[in-house]
Amino acid sequence: MVTPSGIKRIKVPIGNQKLVCQYTHIVNSRGLLFGDDPFDYASPVLMAQLILIFFVTRVTCLFLRPLRQTRIIAQIVIDASLLKHTPRKALAIGISSFFFPFTLGGLAYSVIANFTEIDSEIKDGLPLIMAVGSMTSFIVTTSLLTDLNILNSELGRLATSISMITDACGWCVTTIISNVTRALSVTVYDRLFSSLVVMGYYGIAFFVLRPFILRIVARTPKGEPMRDSDFLAIVSIVLAIGFFGEYIGQHAGFGTFMFGLSLPEGPPLGTILVQKLDTIASALLLPIFCTVSGLDTDVFLVIGKKSSVIVQMVIGFGYIAKFTATILPSLYFNLPFAEALSLALIMSCRGIMEMAIFSSWRDIGVVNKQSFTLLIINMVIVTGLATPIISYLYDPSKRYRTNSARTILSSGDNIDLRILVCIHNEDNVAALVNLLETSNPMRGSPISVFALQLTELVGRTSAVLAPHHQRNKMTSNSTHSERIVNAFKYLEQRNRGSILVQHFTATSPYASMHDDICTLALDKRTDIVIVPFHKIWTVNGKIEASFSQIRSVNQNVMNKAPCSIGVLIDRGHHKGSHPSVVSGRTLYRIAMLYLGGADDREALAYSKRMANHENVSLTVVLFNKVDIEITRNEIGKGIVYKEVTVNDGSGTTSVICELEDDFDLFVVGKHHEPKSPLTAGLIEWSEYPELGIIGDMLAAPEFRFSVLVVQQQPLVDGLMHSPKLPKLADNSTSI
Repeated sequence: MVTPSGIKRIKVPIGNQKLVCQYTHIVNSRGLLFGDDPFDYASPVLMAQLILIFFVTRVTCLFLRPLRQTRIIAQIVIDASLLKHTPRKALAIGISSFFFPFTLGGLAYSVIANFTEIDSEIKDGLPLIMAVGSMTSFIVTTSLLTDLNILNSELGRLATSISMITDACGWCVTTIISNVTRALSVTVYDRLFSSLVVMGYYGIAFFVLRPFILRIVARTPKGEPMRDSDFLAIVSIVLAIGFFGEYIGQHAGFGTFMFGLSLPEGPPLGTILVQKLDTIASALLLPIFCTVSGLDTDVFLVIGKKSSVIVQMVIGFGYIAKFTATILPSLYFNLPFAEALSLALIMSCRGIMEMAIFSSWRDIGVVNKQSFTLLIINMVIVTGLATPIISYLYDPSKRYRTNSARTILSSGDNIDLRILVCIHNEDNVAALVNLLETSNPMRGSPISVFALQLTELVGRTSAVLAPHHQRNKMTSNSTHSERIVNAFKYLEQRNRGSILVQHFTATSPYASMHDDICTLALDKRTDIVIVPFHKIWTVNGKIEASFSQIRSVNQNVMNKAPCSIGVLIDRGHHKGSHPSVVSGRTLYRIAMLYLGGADDREALAYSKRMANHENVSLTVVLFNKVDIEITRNEIGKGIVYKEVTVNDGSGTTSVICELEDDFDLFVVGKHHEPKSPLTAGLIEWSEYPELGIIGDMLAAPEFRFSVLVVQQQPLVDGLMHSPKLPKLADNSTSI
């Protein structure tokens, strides 16, 4: 055949395939203007294929998003320290979910081989298909959990540990079997020589190359990115380990996998790996690989053939055995049925690692195209159906829903106040410490503080929520965290006997970071969670930084927290330095805006506790005598209240503007009556609805005071708890 460009192509039949011969110098086209068809040349065709694959995969992901379908994303660095902290339950389920399908698969293969004649084209591949059915890839599982936003949930952590156990078992068993099989086929001398070579290979990797990489990592300054030259050196070492592994008969993936386990997770190494490789790998190379694998399937090959029935029986048996080996021990360990079912479905899902194994088998002829097609079809169907079912069955926020009140208002005045403060960076510390000081810790009414440092999951695969001293042993970059810990230790020492601080660290994706906050709040039975606002201002009032991810975290916490929530907007540095109640040089002036409602009552209860501090003055501004009788009973000794009457939202704004220069901190509840005249006309201008109407207005950059927006505990079905109000002496002063 001669193409329009004069290029000859010859198709020669060889068996049931065709061999295409053509000239090799057809890479670059001269263009249509010179009479060349670009699609007759390799480079234009390759670029067109890449564009088409990228566009089609993105559009497909967009349409499948409502069904909670996951993207197959390969993680970079695995946290091997998880193996040291694997709970007994995860260890037992992991061992069961690997060895039960593995053993049962071998027995099933023997039965099938004895009762029916197996086609020679599929016979060699059936044992491998059964073996891979017992494995669950750690990388695939963490990717699935991340896409479902349950990586750092209770079930997600359990699934992560189980998948690491099964993955380690799979690699070890595969390596042992392959090496034993190879050794039995050679002489004793060759076995000894092969064993020494393998031992030398891993010895050099772990005792020579690993220390070298650790030295490169150690010389990177804390908080600084790794140099490109160091990064390239590490990548070259990893590639060399894979190459020499293949050269001596070890699978390149296993050698590099084990080497990766020995390296430190997180920054700076994990961070730069993600920055340099993740986008190109997940957004371009991965869709190409998946598309090529999909094009290599042929559905028509599996229709109406006896061999297809046998292969399908083996594949289906593997999924059933895996499912059963996970759900039964899960129920034995008293997991709720919905969680046990979800866990079994998670362990049955397949992804990029299995697809890579199937493709390598297809390339070397271990499985034929018919078996490969059935493997891919089953993987797509099972994983595609499992993900929306998991999303429906398992909602981590269900455990946070409670009918019991965990609020400041319900805790009373003379008992331990339990506060969870969330810290994203060092800029949050000064304002949070000052707020805790302002909360009037006393020996008779102490404060238990749970300081939670939140970091994004970057450069590692597993989410972690742990006490700080445990997490600090598992990371090489602790300087930033230690400065935060030291600030709270100093707070505890300064208020010895009245403040007790416990430090925790959470590493998770922003999309599910609220689960860590809510889990800790529930476990520690906190009365209120304080989260920092997502914007940081400069001294002159301009916005220095805005973090949309932190805003999403705050919104999720306000919707799901098992206690009251406070959003702290810090503008203390506008006045030269953070005003502090510790200095005692001037009073720390607080204004509480009371418009009525459950959130305002919670805000008033917190403000009243602050007012007991000797260096704090509190003014309660009552709008239109809302709940005036209740409020007069609530206001304690030494608190000033001011009654104002307004007709609409414009009047409310005017009152706040008049008070602007007289106070350091404004406290307000989030929710008010939706049709209240006090907020009429203000909702149309709302920029931050998570702060409520008044809170949103106080967050405007024109104001220079700090703001605390309080929301009372959200309860089941969106109801807000309204506990019985305490009766207090009416010793207030009116202005």
